[in-house]
Amino acid sequence: MTLHPKLNELLDEMLPIVQDFHRQGMFAPHAAFIDDEGNCTGSALTTDGSCSLSVSQALDYFENRFSQLAAEGKIQASAIFYHSSGVKVTEDFEVSHIAGRLFAPADHEDECHILVVLLEHAAGDSVYLQCSYTGQPPSVDYQMDFLIEKPAKVFNCSPPSATPE
Repeated sequence: MTLHPKLNELLDEMLPIVQDFHRQGMFAPHAAFIDDEGNCTGSALTTDGSCSLSVSQALDYFENRFSQLAAEGKIQASAIFYHSSGVKVTEDFEVSHIAGRLFAPADHEDECHILVVLLEHAAGDSVYLQCSYTGQPPSVDYQMDFLIEKPAKVFNCSPPSATPE
């Protein structure tokens, strides 16, 4: 499976930043999008300490925010990065319909074993990317394991149909 070039561009731009955060011991979700003009913008949730979001709530926030921007035609690609407990990948590993459980977000630092990226493009590409890693911050090595198709959540609206004149 190949990715849309804009998704590759988004990964090339953002993955090193997310990995640098991880090397510093930061496991919070991060996100990014490519706008309608082709500019890449990163996004992270910060609080003043008065509220706390779970990882699942942060993922929902990013998906909802990006979905709104997609519906307005303001973005063409999105990526959401988070850590998961995942599974060990072997040669005979079959993913099939278990992807939702396979990529469940880790709620605690000791559950973080893989980096998951939710990638979507306006053209219809919608995949999970699993990046396994070894080591502990600050010495972490990464490997891109596999892509699995997923249901679209950001670009799930139909494009506007042309109205005959």
